[in-house]
Amino acid sequence: MNFRTKSYLRKRFGDYYNSSELPLPHDFKRREWGFIFFDELPEVVMRRHKAFSSEGEAIEYLRGMVPAHVYHSAAYYQFPGAGTMKEKKWEGADLIFDLDADHLPQKVRSYSEMLANVKAETGKLLDFLLEDFGFDEENIRVAFSGGRGYHIHVHDPRVLTLESAQRRDIVDYIGGVGVDKDFMFRDYSIGKQFEMYIEGTKGTTHERRIKVGGGTTKRIVTFENIPGGYGWGKRVSQYLIQFLRNISMKDNTDANNEISNILMNYYLKEVSTDEMQEDIVKQIIQLKKDKLLLEEIVHNVRVPIEKVRKILITNDLWNFKQDATKKLNILLKISQSSEALDLIKNKGIVDFKGVPEFFEIILQNTIEEFGIKLGAKTDEPVTADIRRLIRMPSSLHGGSGMRVVPLTLAGFKEFEPLRDAVVFSEKEINIEVIPPLKPQNALVEMKGKSIKVVEGINIVPEYAGIYLMCRGAAEYA
Repeated sequence: MNFRTKSYLRKRFGDYYNSSELPLPHDFKRREWGFIFFDELPEVVMRRHKAFSSEGEAIEYLRGMVPAHVYHSAAYYQFPGAGTMKEKKWEGADLIFDLDADHLPQKVRSYSEMLANVKAETGKLLDFLLEDFGFDEENIRVAFSGGRGYHIHVHDPRVLTLESAQRRDIVDYIGGVGVDKDFMFRDYSIGKQFEMYIEGTKGTTHERRIKVGGGTTKRIVTFENIPGGYGWGKRVSQYLIQFLRNISMKDNTDANNEISNILMNYYLKEVSTDEMQEDIVKQIIQLKKDKLLLEEIVHNVRVPIEKVRKILITNDLWNFKQDATKKLNILLKISQSSEALDLIKNKGIVDFKGVPEFFEIILQNTIEEFGIKLGAKTDEPVTADIRRLIRMPSSLHGGSGMRVVPLTLAGFKEFEPLRDAVVFSEKEINIEVIPPLKPQNALVEMKGKSIKVVEGINIVPEYAGIYLMCRGAAEYA
């Protein structure tokens, strides 16, 4: 970034700061502030340990210094401007989440698709904070980061003094870490609560128990005292009902193929066979070729059924189609029973007789669907770091030229970053795109337009030019 480009960006950032309202964060006087300035770019030098005693002082500093990046601490300090962390005297910190689109596992084709993905993840995280942890909306602030994601600030007094380890526990919970089958599904004792399910059956109570339960009837743990459940248990119930409905709507071939793939993936990852002796493996393979049934092979080799099954699978000797057909028929019966679906939805009662694998399968799929996977080296430490600096909402992002947009929870739903975070004008300017031009910088999608650039001189709307200059892909011409 040359001197001419820095001067231009500093002038336009200054125009924004001088003409905009700049609401400061909650209790800003007790926070440490940090800044990165245009003069030192592209080298990143954080100037921190700054504090402000009044709103006027803070805004005057922003308008006078015109930083490229503005940060404030998540923490509150007795002496926020002190030169060392020890001298600051930590008094608490907001609970902060940083979701960055670059760290999500989904493959995307464009910047706009990347931002759509991270917005969906942010919505899921807000559901955890509101539903599972019970934080009030008034204590939650959302901000578009100005770049590739969203920040969530939780000001609830209950989180202020949490240590790093406790904050990591929250990260683990929202990611589904430690949520396993044995915890989530508890054996269900059939009694009075089960009368609606067995109504119309004949015989003694003991005969009813055998008929209905059979050791495969379980209750989702979070439904034990709350109708409709809560937390991960409620998500498991919702996922299971949707899964059953989806399966029932497919034609038989597609449904069978789906169940076959699900079973194959489950069995392949479930058991390790690395320690099995080679001669036993050969014996299992030969017995299968001799057309012995699974139970007969297990009886002959004295090896757990799961390991025998995996040996057959890895040697392409397992008939998934046949296995899937049997299990699909059972799942379809459940999906077609309004009583069974009602029990799952309202009481968390699940009977997977004949398909016990699906307790584990449904749970893992639920965690994959709803769990928030914060980047272990990037996003996760933000939440655990009780002295972290985070971007100031309403400031500008020096890496994109877009606004760090503060959002209400209602406003978040309607927010479109490539429209609503763009603050600069449509006026055309000249820029020089620097070779080599990276593919991700060749197309700028903002304000409903797709603007293509090539190496060399280009005439583009100012907002697109500033975006490319901030990214280091172009100079002001």
